[in-house]
Amino acid sequence: MTLEKVTKELFLEILEVLDEKLEENKLQLTLNIYDGTVMMACFDARPATKDIDALFETSPQIDNILKDIAETYELDKDWINQDIREPLKQIKNENLQKIYQFKNLKVYAPSAEQMLAMKILSARPEPYKDFADAELLIQYLGINTLEEVLTIFNKYIGRRFLGDRQKLFLNYVGKDLNKPWKEFSI
Repeated sequence: MTLEKVTKELFLEILEVLDEKLEENKLQLTLNIYDGTVMMACFDARPATKDIDALFETSPQIDNILKDIAETYELDKDWINQDIREPLKQIKNENLQKIYQFKNLKVYAPSAEQMLAMKILSARPEPYKDFADAELLIQYLGINTLEEVLTIFNKYIGRRFLGDRQKLFLNYVGKDLNKPWKEFSI
């Protein structure tokens, strides 16, 4: 049986095991996490995530360590993946902050502002959590105006990527949060 979700507690345990295995192999690794993993690990927005979206330097040794961890914890073979590479091509400003420091492993995550910009860019429908995540991040950042949101989006992504899907998304977010911002006409 393959484990369907990775909880925050399991994620932290896996990071500790990964650090131990890195030390055994005299390796160092920097892991930049994104998307649902950040929402789970940094904002407690969900109890678990289906996979770990991350960027990291890979090697045959690292790949073997990650496979061993997958087998040990009965995780899907894609439990950690770098599929986030494509969406990150739109990011013009990365704002990563160290969230965990182990002996041989460092883990970084985007700031709340960058995560908000990424959620707006994605603007995916359910079952994705972009809508709920954007709302949580807006509240976390204490944002009250659409202009504040657009300033953040422009800082990390750029207004040229603000298409109809993103505008509609922001209209719904504003309504749902009872924000008095002007709606986009689409």
